[in-house]
Amino acid sequence: MDNFISHRNLSTSGTEDVPTVPEANSAIKQGYVNNYVLAANEHKSITVPTDARFALFCANSDIWVYVGGTAKVPIGDITDGTGSELNPSTRYLDGATTIGIISENATKVCIMFYQ
Repeated sequence: MDNFISHRNLSTSGTEDVPTVPEANSAIKQGYVNNYVLAANEHKSITVPTDARFALFCANSDIWVYVGGTAKVPIGDITDGTGSELNPSTRYLDGATTIGIISENATKVCIMFYQ
């Protein structure tokens, strides 16, 4: 990922080469893709694949996510930093082995894992 982020597109200036093939650790590389079906208001604990460092999320309804713990749909204020995140896009997993997800509706979820 570091190499992908550090490349700048200076092709119009001609002062740097722009990579045309992603390196092995690039975020462009095909990930490990899992699909899940959630029942309404039922938490699902997802096992993170070995060596995955990043997860990208998409769903056909709102999802609440907690990396490394149990996701909960809030029913009141959570002000201690332990709340679940609504519809995250990309998350660094920081060694987490599970991801908790929940939705208030029956939902289809896709999680793409990257190294």
